[in-house]
Amino acid sequence: MRILTAAIAIAPLMLIGALPAAAGHSTFAFGWCAPVRLAGGDDLTPDRGTYNQRTRDEMREWRRRIDDFSQNAEANGTEPGSAAEGELTRAWTNAQVAAADLLTAGPESWESAKTSFEKASRELADTWSKIRPQNK
Repeated sequence: MRILTAAIAIAPLMLIGALPAAAGHSTFAFGWCAPVRLAGGDDLTPDRGTYNQRTRDEMREWRRRIDDFSQNAEANGTEPGSAAEGELTRAWTNAQVAAADLLTAGPESWESAKTSFEKASRELADTWSKIRPQNK
């Protein structure tokens, strides 16, 4: 379980930390540590802004769920198994990267980033349902 906790805490930071350099954007930490692009003429429509806020809220909720799951499993002395642990970590990391991409996407790539985030979010929910079917 400690591996899951460490992976959940460290892997996203490493991935998100590399995004600004790879994308060539100016960023600052926002919300759950996702980089946000700073641009003077960014085309943020009210719908896009609302969607991005829901994305941040959803990711905070997933972080809370996964942290609670890890803490409860550790307190009870149970572990979900390394395969399930790895699958959840991969799904969580993919969702975090997709959310960061969505929040930093320019007007021309936002729809594609939105589709990628929705897919990663569904995969995370499916993985969670496999591991914790009673906590859908």
